[in-house]
Amino acid sequence: MQSEKNMTLKDWIVTMILLVIPIVNIVMLIIWAVDKEEPRNLFAKAYLIVMIGGIALVFIFYIIIFIVIMVFSVSLSY
Repeated sequence: MQSEKNMTLKDWIVTMILLVIPIVNIVMLIIWAVDKEEPRNLFAKAYLIVMIGGIALVFIFYIIIFIVIMVFSVSLSY
């Protein structure tokens, strides 16, 4: 059984600051997600899943907006 290290308030503050910095956040989340001994392991995996889901939703939204704009532009040209 693995011994879990409890994270202090300072650890969580550093974690939140690192997650605000672009590019660094993705790199750190991947590092934390693959490290089995890291106490942030499950948090990083969950955060990555939510982030990918959000990106997918935005991508789908942009596709729908693009299709609507194309349909209206074609219908207005007649």
